[in-house]
Amino acid sequence: MRIRIKLILAIILFCLFELSIAYAQDPIVYSRCKRTTETFDLTANVTINGQAQTVTRTMTGLDIYDVLPDVTNFLTKFNAPCDLIYREPDGTETVIYDCSSSSAQSSSCAALDAAVSFDGDTIAFSVFHGSLTNYREQIHSQVVHPDAEPENLGFYEFPNKLLNTTGANLHFYTVSTGQTRVMPFKTGMYDSGPAFISNQRIAFTSNRDGHTTTVVWSTTESRIGTRIWTVDIDGKNPDLASHHSLSQEQHPHILKDGRVAYSSWQIFGGQPFRYSNNGAGTHTTIDNQFHIYAQDPDGAGNFPIYGQHSGDHAKSYFGADHKAAHFMTQTSDDRIWFADYYRENNRGLGNLVGVMPEPKGQEGKSPHEVTNHADFFVPRNAINFASWTHSDDSAAFTVGLLGMQPITHPSYSEPLPYAGKLGHPAALPNNGLMMTWGKGVCSVVVDDGIFTELGKQTPPLADGGGSGVAMNLITSLEMDTPGCDVGLYRATQIPSQHPGDLEMIVDSKDWHEIMGRAVVPYADIHGVDHPDTIERADVRTSHPSLETGTPFGLLGAASIIDRETDPKDGIHFVGEHQFNLQGTDTIDYTDDDLCGVRILGIMPNRNRNVVDEIANIAGERVSILVNSRC
Repeated sequence: MRIRIKLILAIILFCLFELSIAYAQDPIVYSRCKRTTETFDLTANVTINGQAQTVTRTMTGLDIYDVLPDVTNFLTKFNAPCDLIYREPDGTETVIYDCSSSSAQSSSCAALDAAVSFDGDTIAFSVFHGSLTNYREQIHSQVVHPDAEPENLGFYEFPNKLLNTTGANLHFYTVSTGQTRVMPFKTGMYDSGPAFISNQRIAFTSNRDGHTTTVVWSTTESRIGTRIWTVDIDGKNPDLASHHSLSQEQHPHILKDGRVAYSSWQIFGGQPFRYSNNGAGTHTTIDNQFHIYAQDPDGAGNFPIYGQHSGDHAKSYFGADHKAAHFMTQTSDDRIWFADYYRENNRGLGNLVGVMPEPKGQEGKSPHEVTNHADFFVPRNAINFASWTHSDDSAAFTVGLLGMQPITHPSYSEPLPYAGKLGHPAALPNNGLMMTWGKGVCSVVVDDGIFTELGKQTPPLADGGGSGVAMNLITSLEMDTPGCDVGLYRATQIPSQHPGDLEMIVDSKDWHEIMGRAVVPYADIHGVDHPDTIERADVRTSHPSLETGTPFGLLGAASIIDRETDPKDGIHFVGEHQFNLQGTDTIDYTDDDLCGVRILGIMPNRNRNVVDEIANIAGERVSILVNSRC
């Protein structure tokens, strides 16, 4: 269905900053997901001063519980319905895929993950199908009334609508004709996150081979696994392109050098134990272990770009810490941008980080050339787009804390008390950069310092998470301000100094606008018609004694004699952190002490009950390929 909408926008001034609106710029495609704007009458029986009473309180800021796609809510449980929109430079919009007009509790959908072909005429996207469920949370009595005796009131259903998905299928929209080609939908199969590798072929992620994720030691869960596949846009010639995937790969993106970059869930072996939550032997937040990788389109040569061995629960030299790295683009200057955020609670919003690719075979700075552990293997040329946002599992910075000028916005009658968070970077022509800006707290984990900052009385239950705390904070502010309202903006300077230097592209109070992409030829951004072409590995390494396409592999490891396994701070084993961040020897030994080699083979998990089939700290089925001794 195609629907025409004409939007008339007005120029609004920030206090001391002018919020400009992007007229006559580039056509874009984006997803708009329904934002929760309703109030909620919270009624409960509570006890106040020894008297049982029925109390009703009208709650605002329910959008603080809206859920947008991220590494945790990758396949399901995000806000819906979501429409896919084509926006022309003059503001005219066409609904490419309409989920909202027919959305019902029993059947709804979300059109997401738009990607644009190199000639600018085809838009590939995913449609997630399912039914709607309402967000639920237990409520504390003092959220209903500050003087109520403390008690848990049980679960309440909120107006927020989340999509309980049953699968996803790929669609291809031709801009010049308005026609859409649809790949078949199959219940339980998730084909999503398309990225063009030619005008007629895409990479995408899928669970179609039944792959499941690594089981982290001490957990009992193996989730749906997703790998990178490639396929022609007519649905022919599907091919698995990430045999090496052990858990999930998400949202691939083609780089100018021909490689396919993607967000990779690295929870194999010691990776989840590089930090601990509650002492030795405990793993860190597993869903934050997403790092940026790249591979050839056929799956060869996979190698980390960012995060696999970097980050130290502290800021690196460029001013940002690493959590989950996700949602990529590459700008005209070849810089790779991505969002870095704390999983699940923060709408996929946090920092925007831009890195220049390192030379082939290098991830970043050697541990022996840096003084800060947080700079281990960090790319040498990295930028934090905005110091006024962060990637922590907590509320956005307040304007007062940052000491910045007030932020005003046309959708709200009062200055915004929070600076907000950023995500979803997308390249624009002339080295431009588009992104999403989430205005508001943009986390369900909050703190009550804002009340003192604004000279207001601090209510109970406005610090922490759960129990209705987040909406209690927004309601108690008694301001015209969002919990988290997400829209599309353009950078006018890098790095950004203030939210006021962002230029609005589209931002409606009724929707969350996310996942924008410029609908222009590849050459308009990168100066060439298409990325470099990388031949298949079996063609590059052909041998006259092998037929073309014969499977092959190179089995090897770092040299035992010429090794780089000595830890930066010397050999004094101090637990998982030293071992799993850099990798390390734990004892002194000489070449003469070496005796024997063991090489292990790792086989990906194949069912959801794999926890009952393995007993090792790798989390995968492991076989001994070579075991030689002196």
